Amino acid sequence: MDVSPLLRPLVGLSLASLILAVLAVSFDRPVNRTPPPQILLADFADRLTDSAQLEMTFGRGISGTQTIKVTQKNGQWVLPQRNGYPANQELVTETLLALADVKALEARTAKPDWHRALGLVVPEDLGNAVRFTVHDGQDNVLAELLLGREQQSEAEAKQQVTNVGPQLRQFYARRGDSNQSWLARGRLPRNANLAAWLDPDLPKGDLSQLSKIRFDGTGAPFSLLQVTPGTWSMAGGAAWVADFAALRPDDVTGRDAIDFATAKRMQLSYTDGLRITYDNVGAATLIWVGISADVTAGASDAAKAEAARINARFGDWALRFDAARAPVLLPSIASLSGQN
Repeated sequence: MDVSPLLRPLVGLSLASLILAVLAVSFDRPVNRTPPPQILLADFADRLTDSAQLEMTFGRGISGTQTIKVTQKNGQWVLPQRNGYPANQELVTETLLALADVKALEARTAKPDWHRALGLVVPEDLGNAVRFTVHDGQDNVLAELLLGREQQSEAEAKQQVTNVGPQLRQFYARRGDSNQSWLARGRLPRNANLAAWLDPDLPKGDLSQLSKIRFDGTGAPFSLLQVTPGTWSMAGGAAWVADFAALRPDDVTGRDAIDFATAKRMQLSYTDGLRITYDNVGAATLIWVGISADVTAGASDAAKAEAARINARFGDWALRFDAARAPVLLPSIASLSGQN
């Protein structure tokens, strides 16, 4: 049987397929063939010191968006949403430095329809991207970056790594002025909790010089004394001091907004004459704290200066804590003496 008539169309079909394959390879431009810039926001890195405002916008689904804003005022970062309360200076600085150092590793899609799979849809469109926007003092945009979902291999997920500061991660990202997405690497935070952006500092003095803590208002007044460095007059003293040192506020408001008339007082006295007072108003789920300072007779000049600093820094504010902090702010004598 002569099969040559059947072979000719097959050969032609094969030749056509080969030609199409060659053309496809010649004209195909896979997304990862686009050369990545070494620094994704190189133009911002050159103007990092001009930064005057940082905004972070988070998607909340059908609930809309949440924006945390920090601005520079008199040489420090503050939160306009909290009437200019100081921000966490270290975290803001780390975030700006991290934005200037985001490295693009490989190109990904430039098609907007595919951005949702990478977590790069803007928050206003029910997207999961976190948008970082930096302005200068004239409100010009210095940088805008959309941070998408993280890319993590199984091996990376199992690896235990200790880092100083935020952990170096790989994630999808794109500039706000471009649809081109990238697999990038950096240390950008994603914390939408305002408490993380508040200045965590509380006046505690030198705890090694703390001589007495007087608790007034939780039953009969009582005092906790530091007998020798690290040794306290009650069994729970050392644990209380450790918990006190770890305190940080969850939120703030103006002091005038809270009625401290019935506050329970906690007063810390130091060997140099400094005295710090915490006025605590407890509710079912929250504790509001007002802070002030003064000095005793014969106080050192350093103590007087520290008291003035504390009053200037905290005098106009009420700080909010979760009720779980009651064992620190509103302890009982039984808890400190180890009876419960």
